[in-house]
Amino acid sequence: MGSEFDRFVGIPYADKGRGEAVDCWGLVCRVFSELRGIELPSYAEHYVTAADRRSIAALIAGELDPWLPVVDGEEQPFDCVLMKECGFPRHIGIVTRPGMLLHVQRAETSMIERYRSGPLYHRVVGIYRFMRDGE
Repeated sequence: MGSEFDRFVGIPYADKGRGEAVDCWGLVCRVFSELRGIELPSYAEHYVTAADRRSIAALIAGELDPWLPVVDGEEQPFDCVLMKECGFPRHIGIVTRPGMLLHVQRAETSMIERYRSGPLYHRVVGIYRFMRDGE
């Protein structure tokens, strides 16, 4: 049985991508827009390239206000998993169901992958839920 996230599998990666090709945050923005009607900020203007590790990590740390931490095991679809990349918390994916996330990495297309085991497990920093004002 498929999920509403399946149509986002196979999207190509593009540095700072916010259109047909995306980076990891661009994918989150696209999914939130198309499936939830929520327009998240692009942030593309706040960093030079995806390789700008320190700027991206600082940007994430400064923009967590509308994101509530989720207790491990209580995640739901649309929660976001923040992961380390090159030692910095700068990669993100979207929970499609507990234990699985949708994400895209450099030189790959978007995919659904396990985050509670396998190569992503040790990279997970935290799980967060977006809360609009009044939720």
